Amino acid sequence: MSKQFVKIDKNFDLSRFNLDLSKELNLAGSIVIKDMVDKNRKGLGVNGSPLLPLSPKTVLAKKRRGSKQPHRALFDSGLMVGKGSTKGVGGRGLYLAKRAKKTRQEAVISVGAKRQEIGQYHNEGDGQPKREWFGVSKKANKDIIRMIELRIEELLRNV
Repeated sequence: MSKQFVKIDKNFDLSRFNLDLSKELNLAGSIVIKDMVDKNRKGLGVNGSPLLPLSPKTVLAKKRRGSKQPHRALFDSGLMVGKGSTKGVGGRGLYLAKRAKKTRQEAVISVGAKRQEIGQYHNEGDGQPKREWFGVSKKANKDIIRMIELRIEELLRNV
């Protein structure tokens, strides 16, 4: 039996698409922020595994400052992770620093300026235990990709 192949060509005029995904990108930012905050509350890193413990020296220093939970990393003052905000207000925890617009299809998540260096230090390790907490988890990534796919499918149906 011979194999038969069918070839289908379809030309798309992409200029006919109004590919404004700013709403979806801003929602994606919110999904990532919520995911990082939820994982931090459970003592987990971005990949879902427990954050490495703090050194005894760090725990002692946090106790002296009056920390309520000195053994927990990234949980003391709320300045690093906090509750998260999509309003674009920095200072306490994660926030959507730049919202996507039709003319700029990019959403940027940040942490308060005073905590960026410490956040990077924890995330990268820099000679100390690495506590990856800032990033996009596999679950958040999957949810975001599905949301974008649905939006593009909707656009294709309306052409």
